[in-house]
Amino acid sequence: MTDIELSKLSDEERAKKRRAKQTQNNLILSLLACLGMVAVIVLAVPRPTTSLIPHVDYKTVASQAESTSNLPVVAPGLPGAKWYSNAARFTAKPADGVANWYVGFVGPKGEYLGLTQGFDANPTWTMLQLQGDIPSGTLTIAGTKWVIWQSTTKNDPPKSRDYALVADIESTGSAPAQQFIVFGSATKTQLKSFAQSVAKAVK
Repeated sequence: MTDIELSKLSDEERAKKRRAKQTQNNLILSLLACLGMVAVIVLAVPRPTTSLIPHVDYKTVASQAESTSNLPVVAPGLPGAKWYSNAARFTAKPADGVANWYVGFVGPKGEYLGLTQGFDANPTWTMLQLQGDIPSGTLTIAGTKWVIWQSTTKNDPPKSRDYALVADIESTGSAPAQQFIVFGSATKTQLKSFAQSVAKAVK
């Protein structure tokens, strides 16, 4: 091979190296540009400063349910400061035949309280609602007798129906018999306090 050929080969190798290095630099620059765009998008997207769980106007829902059903739907006050309702529904004609009202509440520390009100409830409906809990005692709260129902299994963290309070109100006049079930993952003290609010709100 002549000196000229060696020189050409050397020039070609150098050119290849330059092209390879340029391609590598372009890839790095493209990657940095993409990362920069992602960072701008992430920073530009507004973030919610409040809970994403919907707040429900449960008293309005209760009023509408009472108006359409002619049943005494109970809507107690909020369980405490910074609590809110996250669900409220009235089921007029369920498959089990027991018209019922449900409202759920969420506390400032993620606590949960629920109330189910059944009209002309029967023992089978009650057992299905309590999911295998058994009665373990009674309490009198705001002049109303409440039966304590507890799970035979200790769950950690507690499930929403590990501890429930059940009150039965007899039929009076045009009002049918009613059953109230207070349950949740909140503390027993909070459940009892909420049961008091329910008892006071019963018409």
